[in-house]
Amino acid sequence: MRGTVPQKVKGFRDITSTQNALREHIIEKASEIYRRYGFARFDTPILEYAECLGKYLPDADSVAQGVYSFKNPEQEPVFDTLGKEMRNPDNSVIMENHYLAMRYDLTAPLARVYAEGLWQQHLRGEIQGKTNLFRRFQYGPVFRFEAKLDPGRFREFWQMDFDTVGSEDVSTDAENCMILSQALENIGLKRGTYLIKINNRKIVNGLLFHAGITDKDTETAVMRIIDKLDKIGIDEVAKELGKGRVDEVSKAQIPGLGLKDENIALIVNFIKDFEQHSARKATIEKLKSKPAFENDIYKEGVQELEKIDGILETLGFSEEVAILDPSMVRGLGYYTGPIYEVESLEYYTDEKGRKRKVGSICGGGRYDGLVENLLGVKVPATGASIGVDRLAELLTLTNQMPKQIDGPVIIIVFDDALMPLYQKTAMQLRLAGINTEIYYGAKRGLKHQMSYADKNNCTLAVIIGGDEAAKGVATVKNLKLGKILAEKITDKNEWKSKVQTEISLENLAFEIKKMLSE
Repeated sequence: MRGTVPQKVKGFRDITSTQNALREHIIEKASEIYRRYGFARFDTPILEYAECLGKYLPDADSVAQGVYSFKNPEQEPVFDTLGKEMRNPDNSVIMENHYLAMRYDLTAPLARVYAEGLWQQHLRGEIQGKTNLFRRFQYGPVFRFEAKLDPGRFREFWQMDFDTVGSEDVSTDAENCMILSQALENIGLKRGTYLIKINNRKIVNGLLFHAGITDKDTETAVMRIIDKLDKIGIDEVAKELGKGRVDEVSKAQIPGLGLKDENIALIVNFIKDFEQHSARKATIEKLKSKPAFENDIYKEGVQELEKIDGILETLGFSEEVAILDPSMVRGLGYYTGPIYEVESLEYYTDEKGRKRKVGSICGGGRYDGLVENLLGVKVPATGASIGVDRLAELLTLTNQMPKQIDGPVIIIVFDDALMPLYQKTAMQLRLAGINTEIYYGAKRGLKHQMSYADKNNCTLAVIIGGDEAAKGVATVKNLKLGKILAEKITDKNEWKSKVQTEISLENLAFEIKKMLSE
């Protein structure tokens, strides 16, 4: 007979209160910066129609690859390209169990939101001229079926995006880089511990066009291979662009793209020319010196980088914060212009004593074709995303965790007959704005309750036994202060005199509020 084994689904995690506190810290501090730039929070569902998410996952050719997708148990109408219900010869509406998918990022659902709004405007005959500006930020879990789970990679993880839809001005891309920098520093990263790398997909597209490669699928495949540069190195990239390679770890044969040797050499030499990072202006001049600069799309990409550099320089975001990296492409297929990625420069020591980097913690770019793919109307858009869980991992591994969040005041329970008094006391504290918990555990020993309070980082313990109840007082132990003084005071009585005090129940809320503010 089959038994039930209590266990998590592979690739998913239980999130502890400490991990949640860190996640909340990241979200709160980043939200402050997003709002400062005029973004408002807007949420989309976890479930979407699979056909609305598109075919944009890295190393996947369809939405059925790399995502959690299943058929809707509810039958719904099938629509034609004009949005009308399709019908059978007998005039009955054709119904299907449409495929649904769990969102794999927050950008594709945003494109659906905007496209849906445009579609409704179209039905009302309201679309006139240029599209409307829409700016939003969103955070929440996304889901990817990662076939290979490396350490630190999960199938559910949180992202925090901000996006501007409806603007083709690359000033918004420069602004995105500034927002990422200020958000990271507001979260707690110091300047010089991270680096924003900026490029433009038009430069690589122009380079490939110069080489005679104009097929969009081939362009996308080249981008995805170049995106592996940091993982596999330039020599392996060259092999995968050509006849293929053998993966060092799995020993699997990776098929090659089959490019001509001269085209592989053009791409590889271009990347090698920018391996050593130069000042932004020097990089722009080097890009201008390439033969591909004669190509319009390449030239446009360089000019956009030049504009971004000018804005960053004017506002004091130097090379210490952001550089131009023409070898960086980012794997997602929907990028069409400027792209950016934030790399942590800090190291940590793993369990085997090896020095390692966390790597990329944020990224984004311009995706002017995403809404067009859904609706056929070209809408410019740009945005960026903070990998919340990846950043939390960085803060943990490099000992940059924010100070521990204070837990509630806890009321110690000695006698069930006093429960009405405990409840009344707790309510008075809560009405005064003080987070308060009554201990409801079965183990009532004082030592066990204090251990529970310590584990949950409780600030104060309110002790009311029979004697205290008769006198109308409570003994209040300052647990937070006690931890600090325990390192300085060895005399138990002296320590007790400083952290424990008797307070009348009538003045308890006032006195506790005063203690918590000290």
